[in-house]
Amino acid sequence: MGSELLGLDSFLDPFRILEHVPLALERDENLALSPARVDWRETATGHQITVEVPGMKKEELKIEVEENRVLRISGERKREEKESKGDHWHCSERSYGKFWRQFRLPENVDLDSIKAKLEDGVLVISINKLSPDRIKGPKVVSIGAGEKKGSLPASEAKQEL
Repeated sequence: MGSELLGLDSFLDPFRILEHVPLALERDENLALSPARVDWRETATGHQITVEVPGMKKEELKIEVEENRVLRISGERKREEKESKGDHWHCSERSYGKFWRQFRLPENVDLDSIKAKLEDGVLVISINKLSPDRIKGPKVVSIGAGEKKGSLPASEAKQEL
């Protein structure tokens, strides 16, 4: 029996689904349910993200860095076979459709050093680390002294005779 007959689709890990699919999207046949598998490794000098995208060409993939250092890898795998009258499918397990993965990059990455390479169905994204002195921490806002209510600045104060 297929998973849809058993209702197994409702048992998917909701947190894993949220990592891949925005809340506004409903399930449709154009969205791949098994997104690209990813390994993310941090070394002493950088980060390496490896994505399995078998059968895809570099023109079918997109890598973006969005606000707040969010790395987004997306693509679309299109069905190559055309249906012919009289065809009978015995098995169809490969996934087709749009997919994406998003990751919030840490503050120690050099966003200007991102490089990507696609070879044999494996996309490798390399990102150098910033040296510790170049890492921007949170902005500190200084707090000024408040003025007393009812007092006027010296330039506006009137002198009485």
